[in-house]
Amino acid sequence: MDKDIKVDFSPESSQHDFITSTEPLAKLSDPREGSPISSGGSYWRSIVKELLKNWKLLVIVLTPILLSPLLVAQQPNEQIAKCLYILILMATYWCTEALPLPATALIPMFLSPAIGLLGAKVIAINYITDLNFLFVAGLIFAVAIEKWNLHIRIALRVLMLVGTRPKMLLLGFISVTGFLSMWLSNTATTAMMIPIAHAVVIEMWKQKKHENENEYPLEPQNEENGVAVSEAPPTSSKEGEEELKPSEMSPKFQNLGKAVSLSICYAANIGGTGTLTGTGPNLLIGDTMSKYFPESDDITFGSWILFSLPLMIICLFLCWVILVIMFLGPRTLFCRENDAEFENEGGKLVLKREYQKLGKTSCPEIILITFFVILVLLWLFRDPKFMPGWSSAFEPKFVTDAATGLFICTLLFVFPSSFPGISGHKSGLQLGPPILDWPTVQKKLPWGVIILLGGGFALADMCKKSGLSDWLGCKLGVLDSIPPSALVFICGVVMTFFTEFTSNTSSASIFLPILAQLAATIGVHPLYILVPVTICASFAFAFPVATPPNAIVFAFGHLKVLDMVKSGMLMNFLCLGACMLAINTWGTAYFKLNTFPDWANITTTSQCT
Repeated sequence: MDKDIKVDFSPESSQHDFITSTEPLAKLSDPREGSPISSGGSYWRSIVKELLKNWKLLVIVLTPILLSPLLVAQQPNEQIAKCLYILILMATYWCTEALPLPATALIPMFLSPAIGLLGAKVIAINYITDLNFLFVAGLIFAVAIEKWNLHIRIALRVLMLVGTRPKMLLLGFISVTGFLSMWLSNTATTAMMIPIAHAVVIEMWKQKKHENENEYPLEPQNEENGVAVSEAPPTSSKEGEEELKPSEMSPKFQNLGKAVSLSICYAANIGGTGTLTGTGPNLLIGDTMSKYFPESDDITFGSWILFSLPLMIICLFLCWVILVIMFLGPRTLFCRENDAEFENEGGKLVLKREYQKLGKTSCPEIILITFFVILVLLWLFRDPKFMPGWSSAFEPKFVTDAATGLFICTLLFVFPSSFPGISGHKSGLQLGPPILDWPTVQKKLPWGVIILLGGGFALADMCKKSGLSDWLGCKLGVLDSIPPSALVFICGVVMTFFTEFTSNTSSASIFLPILAQLAATIGVHPLYILVPVTICASFAFAFPVATPPNAIVFAFGHLKVLDMVKSGMLMNFLCLGACMLAINTWGTAYFKLNTFPDWANITTTSQCT
């Protein structure tokens, strides 16, 4: 909206939208003289344009005013009404992004004590929880990986292995992006992968064009650092030559570019569901369970990955099939001959050239891989449920996933990045600097996401302690006549489409506390509703504004909105169907969802008045 509104400030305009200081004062005050104030309503149109241009300010100011009757409402009770005021206010700001998302997440810190709901000290605890520290541990390790470019080496090596046949290239980008998004930020993964994808497709087209024109025969390859590097035309445009645009490619290569671009943002969104630290909603379900069902310990890093990893793989496979069929043709999925015209050395050369720039695998990369494997194993076997975990050697609930992650991350600040006598180490007997330093962490850690999570935790705490979630859960208790599987499907559909227009963390913050109480009220295992709804919060595929990965990919220029909408809507429904399959099969068996646990009875109250 902001980009479409233009206001004419020039005094030469035929319709003066604004009064210039050079006009006589008498003319300004005399409507009979043809003052701009009375000239055909243009003055008021300008006012409306300015208001529309600053619509976010209007939302920020008007929303609390319009909701103010809730502050004096006595039904259902004063505390519930106050909590509902904050809930709707934050939901409005999150949906419209009138305020930055982390700024909205800070509202409970000052508004809750101001209206007499909960004290600031009670609210502040939610911003520094055990789950928030688990997220911090994951982010710190991700910063270390990014510092030493380990993620780039993994990505390029996998892409070099799968080759540049279109359907295999798609599979490579989907696999790498999905895996990296399990551990790194979805946004950072997309921002790293999309330039590589763009360069590969452009170079493939340029090489095909040169082959057709017989301009650049491929020259012999040289072996440098163990990697074959061909002397081919550079990927960047020649000096004085305009850069090749996607619209200048042949239709088939344009479709390949669209498919590769969409594969990256879709895989980034799906990959975040694979681990407990992969994305915000996954951590929010852990916080919701700890607040509403404190005796439950079903959600751990190990239990989550055992359930969600097979689902993630299924969704990534569906993504690959859909993009191949929609953009490369159904026959390409089964026939190699259909993509023979894409095969050339251009894409391979880009990957080899970029990989060669990294040089040999460095000592810090080897150390990081070792620590990564140790950390994942410690997380998986801390409390795997199907056998006693190593945490059983300590007091119950003393050691958590956050403590494990922070221990490994602390070692990164101590462990040297190189040792004497190892390749790549400078001469002398001194050890290299630590793998990680605090200035790097301070610069690259996404503090806003941590605050956003804290705001979600605070919102859930307010809903619980004010009785709002109990009241809403009881009011929604009429849904107990609906079969649980149908209810879960409806909740999944609502979440899938709601998250297309707002942050997935914000969406989960709003829905999970209410659904937790609903599950307890109607006698359904809470995880049977909460797990699929949490995962569906990441299924935002249809619009560029839905997630940062979608926006980054769309900004690169290969795509039109309709391209994303058509494939995204289909992805929404298929991934939702896969989620329903997962929760009703191995999810039910693993979490014992066909029973109603004793620990879920403690939150059932009688707020239905």
